[in-house]
Amino acid sequence: MRNLLLISVLIVACSHSKTNEIPSYVTPKKKMIDVLTDVHLLKAKVAVWRIKLPVSQNQEDSLFQQLYLEHELTQSSLDSSLSYYMHQEPMMLEDIYTKVLEDLQLQEANLGN
Repeated sequence: MRNLLLISVLIVACSHSKTNEIPSYVTPKKKMIDVLTDVHLLKAKVAVWRIKLPVSQNQEDSLFQQLYLEHELTQSSLDSSLSYYMHQEPMMLEDIYTKVLEDLQLQEANLGN
């Protein structure tokens, strides 16, 4: 009887093993890299523009809406994806931002050429 209980517990434990399947509402890793790279580039552009001329919040929001449209997502879907990666896949989010940083550094290096 004890062995049967032990086997039952093991079967239940194994059947509830975590699968690392990302939900369909989450933006895939490669697309997240592209989107976040563009988001950070746009934030930098807006910061530079603000040094020379006033940029209203409406203008900035419009620029971000255009970026989201280009990537076929919304701010809400991006926020949901970031929240998922932050809480469920923090190591993957770290990998994403490592690649974003590499992409931004490459673009910066190409500006010098």
